This record gives sequence, C-alpha cells and structure tokens, in this order.
Amino acid sequence: MTQRLRLLYPFLFVILPILNILTRSPGESSMADVAVVVGVMLAGSALAYGVVALAMRGRGSTLVAPLVVFALLLWFYGYDAAESWGRRLAGGSIGPVVVALAVLATSAAVWWLAHRPRYLDRITTFLALTGVLLVSWSTAQVIRDQLRARQTVHDSVVAKELAKPLAVQGGVGQGEEPRRDIYLIVLDEYANSGVLQEQLGFDNRVFEDSLRHLGFAIPRVVRSNYVHTILSLPSLLNFSHLTGLASDVGPRATDPTLPNHLLEANRSAAFLKARGYRFLFFPSQWWLSTQHNRYADWEFQAWSGLQPGRDATRSDLRRSFLRGTVLDLFRRDHAHDADHQRRTLAALARVPDDPRPTFAFAHILNPHRPYVFDGDCRILKARATSDRPSGRRDGYVGQVQCLNTLLLGLVTSLIQHSSPEPIILLQGDHGTNMLDYSSAKSAGAVSPDQARERFGAFGAYYLPGGGSRLFADSVTVVNVMTKVLDYYFNAGIPLAPDSLFMSLERSPYSFARVDPASLIKH
Repeated sequence: MTQRLRLLYPFLFVILPILNILTRSPGESSMADVAVVVGVMLAGSALAYGVVALAMRGRGSTLVAPLVVFALLLWFYGYDAAESWGRRLAGGSIGPVVVALAVLATSAAVWWLAHRPRYLDRITTFLALTGVLLVSWSTAQVIRDQLRARQTVHDSVVAKELAKPLAVQGGVGQGEEPRRDIYLIVLDEYANSGVLQEQLGFDNRVFEDSLRHLGFAIPRVVRSNYVHTILSLPSLLNFSHLTGLASDVGPRATDPTLPNHLLEANRSAAFLKARGYRFLFFPSQWWLSTQHNRYADWEFQAWSGLQPGRDATRSDLRRSFLRGTVLDLFRRDHAHDADHQRRTLAALARVPDDPRPTFAFAHILNPHRPYVFDGDCRILKARATSDRPSGRRDGYVGQVQCLNTLLLGLVTSLIQHSSPEPIILLQGDHGTNMLDYSSAKSAGAVSPDQARERFGAFGAYYLPGGGSRLFADSVTVVNVMTKVLDYYFNAGIPLAPDSLFMSLERSPYSFARVDPASLIKH
C-alpha cells in the first residue's frame, strides 16, 4: 500500500501552489472557491496521469508515469517564470530559445532517471515525502488562519460597536419627503479631477460638466479617509472610522476578514431596510469583499450556466492562479471583464421598473486594473498595456474615458425613468497609485505627493430636493452616507471627523494620521 501511495505524489504538487497563494494572502479567498480550484486541478491531473500511464503501459517501471506527470506540472506552473527569466537573461529575441533548451533539459533528465531504476526509486520516495510534508504544513497554516479570522470577528470591539442599533431620530416616512431610490455606485480607483490632471495630464471637466448639467453636485475637494478598498468601503457604508481594527487584528496583520464582515453587515443597508427599503446588491466580478452579501434582499447574477473561460475570471484566487501557469498564454482579451461591467450597469438601469423603494449598492472594478476598455469602449487585448508608467497611464485614461460614457448613459436613464427622482452617489474609493505610495519604508514616510494622489477620490452626487448644498465644498468618504441619511431621513447621525489615515499594502492596519493641510498643492 505504501509503495502504491508513493505513486500519487504528483497530486500533492498540484495543490501546493494553490495552498501557497492562500498562505501568502490569508482571508482573501473563500473556501468554496478553493475547493473548486483544487477539484478542477486534481481532475485535470488525474486525466493527464491516466493518459501518460496508458501510453507507457508495459514500457518500463511504474515509477516513470508519475515522474513524467511531475515534469509536466513543473512546466505548467513554471512556464511563465522560466519565460520571464529567459527574457531577462538572454533578451527578448532569444528568450524562447532559452525556454526551449530548458524543456529539452527537463526531458533529458526524465529519460536519464527512467533508465536508472535505483535513482528513480529514491527520487520517487523523496518527492512523495516532500509533497506530504509541504502540503500538510501549508494546510495546517490555512486552517489556523481560518480559525484565527473567525475568532477575530467574534471578539472584535469595532464589530460589536457597529452592530449596535443606531440611536437615530428619524422614522419611516419622515415628514413629506418621498422615499427615493438610492444608488451607491463605487468606482474602484477613480481619482478626482485634481489627481487626474496632476498625475495623468487628463482633463475630466467634460464629464464633470455633463454631470453638473444633469444636476449632480461635485464638491471642490473629495478625499477618501483610507487608501485601501478593504477599509474605504466599510468606512463609507458604516459612516465610521476603522482605526480600531489595529487593536482588533494587530497592526501587522493583512487578513481582510474583519473589514469584509463590516462591509457585508453594514449600517447603511440595515438603516434603510428598517425603513422599508429593499437592499439590492450588485457584486464585483472577482474581488472577494464584494462578491456576495447574505443580507441583501436580491443579488445580481451577471451570468448563468457553465463556461470555463469565463468562470476562470470569477475570483482573485482563480485569476492569480492562472496568471502563474501556462494557461495564461491562452488569454486573448478582457472580454469577460467588459461583459460583466456592461451587464451590471444595464441591470442597474432596470431598477426603476420596480416601484418599491430601493437601496442599490454596486462595486464596479473600473478604472482599476486590468484595463478592459480603450477610450472608445473597445475591448483591449490581454497585453495591450504594459507595466511601464506610460502604458499604465494610457490604460487608465482610456478606461476612465469609456467609463465616463457608460456612467452618463446610466445616470441619465435612472433620472429619466425614476419617480420620485432618485438619489445617485458616484463614489471613488481612493485615488490612483502612479507614484507607488506603498513602496515607502513606513506609512509615515509616504510623501505628500504620493498621499495626495492616493487620497484623491472622485465623487459626484445627485441629491434632489435641495440636498446638493450639503456637498458644495468638500467631503470625505466616511461622511457621504451620513449626510444623505441625515438630510432625507432626519437620522441625526453625527458626522465623523474628516481625518485621513495612511497605511501600506503590506500592513493595511498600521495607520499614520495625515494632516490634510499637507496635501494642498502650492
């Protein structure tokens, strides 16, 4: 039995890269999604194993088949790294030649071992034991991280505080004000006009003037209070600061489970549902934090049925996994990303068909990378933009130009087909990252230019019945929903301080307070 189990070591190395992703990024993948990815990879490996075993039947030791499958796995996972290494070592022109030579070397090593049974037996035992140890260790880490995250949510002081009922003044149907549909549309990494002009040389005034013509208020200054989506969104929806997370999870933690819980069980939706509103949730395509909300009365599903290429884009885990394998060579364009965004906006436009009062929340992963559209809303090829600064700038600007067109069509439709007039909140969660703020040695070492870029979020608000005056001068993201709920529902929720907190990607809960005066460009 032990001898036969040794032959299964390729299956251990199949799931090891998946486990490595989970251990490097705890809390950023759902266990259901992990099960899907692991199941698909094990099934694919079993098929490959069967084909190889049949092809080699009667042609040598039974130990050769798992060795061949292991070599195939090495290239399945390692092709991208080998190709990149070859380009750096030998230049782009002969990089493929270097990869071809490496493939030949791998084939020669397999042939050499296949003809030396004693060495093959030893390498089989070594790989089997190594696979068991590595998979066991990684699995134990994943389980530990899951248990720790659940306990953190259970013990969180911030979560308990935000779960308390709001002591508000307003009630259902306060005064004469009609119950208007409310649309909160978060545009990921959409920077304000100052940042767009300063960092990208892009003038967004045509779009903003078009919004103003429709009746939108665009404050002179809009800023996020946090520089990460995992913090900006729950702060927005709970109209509360989240610096207490540093105590709840620890300043060196990276696991987003607790802020994801706060985002899902948010106070904005609870407040409005208690006043007779339906909560409609429009999830993002692949970001875990906004892929599902159990408290929603209805959740938009962009697609149905099974389509492997499309389904491979449905989570950050799947996308990260595929980017590191040879399968990435077959990704031609971003058609699925584009389709999901178009379908989401089209579904939002149909919400006014239902006469019941509605709170619709949507998270659009645009203009965030990957850059899906060019300026004319044509779908970009998978490698149309580069990681060079000029490529990033061009990709981002094209994405913004297309998104502006799509948004103008959506908000115009919502205004024309809603009665009473709706409340529409277009909100960027933070600014861009062209200056790479997170490369600083610490949060306190981020330069004013880097901070100004990252805090500079877009905001435009359609607030009928006189609400626009609340957003005439400036606003920070934490107070957007407070102003809306207080004006239209007499909620009496106190405004939070317009404080700004910097933290780095590698330590999102280690906060450094930023003086807003330091962000003013002289």
